[in-house]
Amino acid sequence: MRQFVAVGEELHFRNAAKRLNMEQAPLSQSIKRLEQELGVLLFDRTQRSVALTDAGRVFLDEARRMLMQAELMRKLTQREAVKAPEIRMSFIGPALYRVLPDMLVRYRAVAPEVHVRLLEHPSPEQMRGLQAGDYDIGFVTAFGTADGSGCETLLVERASYVAAVPADWPLGQGGTITLAELAEQPFIQPPQQYASQSRLTKSMFTHLGVMPHVVQEATQTNTTLSLVGARLGCSLVTATAQLLQPRNVRFLRILDDVPYARWELMMTWHAAHVSKRAAAFVEFATAYMADNPHLLDPKATIF
Repeated sequence: MRQFVAVGEELHFRNAAKRLNMEQAPLSQSIKRLEQELGVLLFDRTQRSVALTDAGRVFLDEARRMLMQAELMRKLTQREAVKAPEIRMSFIGPALYRVLPDMLVRYRAVAPEVHVRLLEHPSPEQMRGLQAGDYDIGFVTAFGTADGSGCETLLVERASYVAAVPADWPLGQGGTITLAELAEQPFIQPPQQYASQSRLTKSMFTHLGVMPHVVQEATQTNTTLSLVGARLGCSLVTATAQLLQPRNVRFLRILDDVPYARWELMMTWHAAHVSKRAAAFVEFATAYMADNPHLLDPKATIF
């Protein structure tokens, strides 16, 4: 199955053999035996090219899915055999600004025997990791859950957007700013592969008929704040970022009313293979949110 996937992705037997660290002849024989067993041709072969047949394309999709499931089964089995109880928890940087540290402190008080392993990754990587069984629970932006097939979510934080500007620039001397004024400054925004977040940033400006002058792209909020502090430009970030007090960064309240512009943090997990310990954490987090409704009030994070 792995050999077929390698050939199906490379569409070149020599390259696939090199990728698998094996000789080309036994690889070709293996694929022929697979075709004989199935009774169908998976590849159209000529002296110059290799192409998947229609049946081969179907088989490639199913083979990838089966291999991913086999790898997931291996990970879950090994994890269950580990004596020390553990939760693998992925997160984005802004989760540490307010909600996640307090949640973990309170969780440790009720489950001191459980080790929470923290791994910081962008939201898209977390969603792929949750589906592959690499993480038990993730903390992602609301935009990131769009790719979360089979995942369940819990809203754990909501905040307004604020402008982050260099504190030693003239506009950093005030306390407020309009999006039109911000659009006149060099601007730092998420890259295009973070399409949902980029679209929201863009729509906030186009809602008012202006467009920012983008000079730099940055994936993570901490990186963006460092670039702002270095006077590379300005940006829009979650209001909870002001709790960091980064060097040479001033946070300004946005005067424009863009009602849909809210930053949201979601806790997410894959319902099909959530561990018992992770399921217990989900119950804890649900109760924690019921006790802390202010975390969902965006006005509570504004200056």
